[in-house]
Amino acid sequence: MGTDGGDPGSLFVARCRSRGLRITMQRMAVYRALAEDKTHPSVHSICANLRRSAPSLSLATVYRILESLEKEGLIRRVSSPNGVLRYDANLDLHQHFICRICGRIVDFKEESFSKLRLPGAQFSGFEAEEIDIQVVGTCRECRRDISAATQSSKKPMIGKRIGSIQKEEVRWQH
Repeated sequence: MGTDGGDPGSLFVARCRSRGLRITMQRMAVYRALAEDKTHPSVHSICANLRRSAPSLSLATVYRILESLEKEGLIRRVSSPNGVLRYDANLDLHQHFICRICGRIVDFKEESFSKLRLPGAQFSGFEAEEIDIQVVGTCRECRRDISAATQSSKKPMIGKRIGSIQKEEVRWQH
């Protein structure tokens, strides 16, 4: 929820109360699971993590909680290259590096990006609300895999990791 040194759970409770949101055990569990996972997890990943301690927690409930927390500005949704919704509890001003091969998302802060200001005028009927900067490229591990595959005269493994992520998401949908 930020890097201001406070307990994220206490900050979350205070922000919920200021917005009139009930503080339920399920809402707290979903938030804590998200706040403790710096990988920008998907709904399915959060649910799988929570099912160890709360086997009756449904995927639909996790979706509803995340949707309500995002609507209240308590978490952020992060786009991913494979279209899977990912979430971030870090509300500090920051940007994301996204690997186009494996889908890994990493926080970073570039001061020059943080100084950008919203345009004041409306464009094509849209009013700007926020600037969300994502830098897309290839992470070190995927570059290493591609290099190793190329050096061994095998085809690069581009898409293999995204394929495994997509299979995981499909498995949870059934």
